[in-house]
Amino acid sequence: MNLNSLRILFSLIIGLLIILCIWTYWNLNNYISSVEKVREANHTLQLTTQILSLIKDAETGHRGYQLSHDDQYLEPYYVAKKELPLKLDQLDSLSVDHADLLIKVAEFRKAIDSQLAIIEQILQEVQKGSRLNSEALTLLSQGKANMDLVRSIAEDINILSRNEALEEEQEEGAFKKVTPINLLVVALIAFGGVLLLFTRAVLLLEQRDKKSKNLTEALEDLEKATEKTKQVSDLLRNVLDSSRDGIMAYRSIRNAAGEIEDFQLVLANRAAFLITNRSESEILGQRLLDLFPGNKGYLYEEYCKVVESGKDFKTEIEYLLDEKYIWFKILATKFEDGFIVTFSDITEDKATGIKLANYTQELKRSNEDLEQFAYVASHDLQEPLRKIRSFGDRLLTKYRDQLDETGQNYIDRMQVAAKRMQNLIEDLLAFSRITRSSELPGMVNMKEVFEEIQEDLFDQIARTKAKIDIEGLPDVLGVKSQVQRLFQNLVSNGLKFRRKDLPPLIRISGKIISAVEASKDFKISPRYGNYVQITVSDNGIGFNERYKDQIFNVFQRLHGKNEFEGTGIGLAICKKIILHHGGAIRVESEEGVGSDFIVIFPLNKQAGNPEHHE
Repeated sequence: MNLNSLRILFSLIIGLLIILCIWTYWNLNNYISSVEKVREANHTLQLTTQILSLIKDAETGHRGYQLSHDDQYLEPYYVAKKELPLKLDQLDSLSVDHADLLIKVAEFRKAIDSQLAIIEQILQEVQKGSRLNSEALTLLSQGKANMDLVRSIAEDINILSRNEALEEEQEEGAFKKVTPINLLVVALIAFGGVLLLFTRAVLLLEQRDKKSKNLTEALEDLEKATEKTKQVSDLLRNVLDSSRDGIMAYRSIRNAAGEIEDFQLVLANRAAFLITNRSESEILGQRLLDLFPGNKGYLYEEYCKVVESGKDFKTEIEYLLDEKYIWFKILATKFEDGFIVTFSDITEDKATGIKLANYTQELKRSNEDLEQFAYVASHDLQEPLRKIRSFGDRLLTKYRDQLDETGQNYIDRMQVAAKRMQNLIEDLLAFSRITRSSELPGMVNMKEVFEEIQEDLFDQIARTKAKIDIEGLPDVLGVKSQVQRLFQNLVSNGLKFRRKDLPPLIRISGKIISAVEASKDFKISPRYGNYVQITVSDNGIGFNERYKDQIFNVFQRLHGKNEFEGTGIGLAICKKIILHHGGAIRVESEEGVGSDFIVIFPLNKQAGNPEHHE
């Protein structure tokens, strides 16, 4: 129950109590009136009886005087003559509100007065002589008849008074019965109303206390939320001010037709003030076109499109600010009926970018020239080398017997050097052809690749008694000839750099790894979601890991040319092939234990499931 309901209930109880009080007052008033009327009726009976007694005493007294002529007998007459007017006046006052009784009282008064007059006349006649004369007798007879009339009228008065008293007593009895009930009902309703009001008041007080407690808690929560909001607001303000990019928030200013006619700046961070070289008081609340007239046209139209369409707008533009051209990188996004623009000064970056682009172009051209030179030089050097080897073979065939041991040794060393030079030129050609390949990439079946590698290296595998274990290898996307050249170089290294006391054991395994793993293991910024990782492990001589990056450079050798054959280009070719395919290569090695060459290729969604090959 709420306060309004309590007020209504209180008003109803008070109204009912007022009605019952009025009713009780009316009953009490009627009861009092009835009691008063009964009292008046009884008083009327009493007065009538007294008046009748006085007139009787006067009648008896004057008769005794007639017989004895003793004045003592006239004492009641004189008393009656004195008191009767007073008694009759009292009787008149009691009969004022009763018309019938008032008439009877008037008749009673008249009869009393007549009777007193008759007695007075009789006394006068008696005083004239000792004996009653005829006139006295006539008066006695009239007195007797008048006395009977007095008694009759007195009886009528008594009857009227008794009837009225009886009626009033009956009404008084009804009032006596009803009035306590009324008082009891009033008391019960008053008590019930007070109890109900008290109960409701207690309930309301409890509800008020509960609401007050809830309100206090809500206020505390609101205070905490306000404090938290303030902290968040301060944090956001600090975040905005800590940004090196300028940030400005604009609100649309529209005309009566709802069209945008300008924008008002409502928020800006510290960087915006620094970049624009303007203070907070100078720009907050100002219009965009008034602050930065250079926005009129292209930028202003794009900002309007952002607000109307909700699509972001970004650009890099050279802007004239304070008579100085500055390159800005701009991003505008819709915010309510306006937009937020983030901008940064990229003038230095632009200058650096131009320099880097020029350097990159120069480097690219230099690399192309170098690759072209290497290709042409390698290609042109092969013909002289073939002639050198050819003439060397002829010398050894036709003139061997004519040459002494020293001459034969020179020719043998020349042939070995020519062979090594030819291998070097072939490797340089292979290195330069990696980026010149016209072969299109496709899915490469790694099972077939390693079968062909084993066929190509069959003699070397048989000679060294090597064992090659191949485990599950996923297919990769790439140029098959280059992929085969990559792994053939790695397997060949495993066969070449073997330990003298132990036949080579080469294990090839593959698995799919995530970009996170690739980033962690290869220190790269992944451009693909997943990669295929293939590991070529051997039990060869190994090397010190401080050379793990150096060995992938061109012409880098860790051993003498007489100790192990090779040109020093094989691993450089491997690195260039894998980089050309968007992957990476690394090596883990331990001297006297062996090496693990780990290669990753980007995983193509068309690649098949890994297969297990023995």
